[in-house]
Amino acid sequence: MSNTINVEVTGQFRSGTAQKSGKPYCMYTAYVHLPNIPYPQKADFYAALPNEVPQPGMYECDVVADVRDGRLSFEVDPRQGRRVNTQPAQAKAS
Repeated sequence: MSNTINVEVTGQFRSGTAQKSGKPYCMYTAYVHLPNIPYPQKADFYAALPNEVPQPGMYECDVVADVRDGRLSFEVDPRQGRRVNTQPAQAKAS
């Protein structure tokens, strides 16, 4: 298994204030490219404020494995990812 995963940030997000704590929050949408899965999977990620949402684009992100409450967990944070330059597909000349 790879220690990194590609995450494509869309630039779409929603923000508000948590009812219980009264603190601001921001959830942003991205597509995660999982190994051996043919299509990217939609996922939401957390940011405290809208200015913490990464710019739209592809990011290479570290996968952090942990054990929480006796359960294995894997975390990915696109805010800590490395921007990946993707080249648009070029039409072949016939």
